[in-house]
Amino acid sequence: MKCPFFTIALIAALIIPFSSCKKDQLETSSIDYVLSAEELAEINENFCSTIDEHDFLGHDHELENGMADDRGTGYKGKFWSAGILRVRFLNGSTALQNKVLNYAKTWSPYSNVYFVKVTSGNSEIRIRFGTNGSNSYIGTDNLNISQNEQTMNLQLDDETLESTIRGLTLHEFGHALGLMHEHQNPYVNISWDKPKVYAYYAQYGWPQQKVDNFVINKLAFAPTQHTTFDAASIMAYPIPASLTTNGYSIPWNSELSAIDKEFMLKMSSGTRISVRHAANINTDITFHLNGISTTLKKNESILAPATTTGNTLKIWECPNGCQWSSFYPAYGKKYKIVSASNNPNDLKLVED
Repeated sequence: MKCPFFTIALIAALIIPFSSCKKDQLETSSIDYVLSAEELAEINENFCSTIDEHDFLGHDHELENGMADDRGTGYKGKFWSAGILRVRFLNGSTALQNKVLNYAKTWSPYSNVYFVKVTSGNSEIRIRFGTNGSNSYIGTDNLNISQNEQTMNLQLDDETLESTIRGLTLHEFGHALGLMHEHQNPYVNISWDKPKVYAYYAQYGWPQQKVDNFVINKLAFAPTQHTTFDAASIMAYPIPASLTTNGYSIPWNSELSAIDKEFMLKMSSGTRISVRHAANINTDITFHLNGISTTLKKNESILAPATTTGNTLKIWECPNGCQWSSFYPAYGKKYKIVSASNNPNDLKLVED
């Protein structure tokens, strides 16, 4: 892990008592323009630097034509069960608190998690309005935080634009529900112009390592559950075209995308199929079910989102060349991934 997972939002110095990221030597290069004070302020207001303790970088898979076009990225084991989460505000006006809570409730029909404001006692989410950017702990990691500490920071005040309040609230509560940054989805393929990216972020003090951690590096396959990349996601960073080699860009997103909603619905569904890595190989195994990719370590098992009928489970295997192989599990049964007797890399799905 390169940096603690409840860190500063972009541009701001780290909040004490969290320790700072180590500063590396920056690459130098020319950039198209220098950010104005107004641009820096906008970035400071809108960007988030939430990160989990897991390392970045996984393995690459080529998606098979015709795979489900669902998208989203979250951490295994950190999504909440259906129920109520108590939200306590540590400061801010009543009007601002109520705006944030009402926007947070946008997630509820899709997550089956309902947010209730409390003014005292224990709470799962504790919000402070501050000037150190915006960030949040991930999903059920919130339960590990002392009740006298905040779990979310929002750089908002009563003068903040309504669209910014909406966008930041939806983004940070996405983290609080278990989601990670979508532009770091393991399947993402952004053609970064790295010297420009480093120089761009250097304008507000980011060392190269930090740019790698929060912008460029992909999340690992093993700790995440995800689908293919969704540029419209509320969890994606905006990307200026000048920072990619092919002119690719992502605008500011301030609403939940259709796939944000669909992915969260799947992750909160109680319709699951049990899958276990019982193959005679020590490497991770990735499978794809109901539009969601999941990677299992040796002997790891998971209850994967499914449907009651018509399930197709695809396993990434490399018996000779690498390929996705399809199997058809039935809801209500348990399964394990095993090796063929004549080739441990030839993987099969059988009842457990």
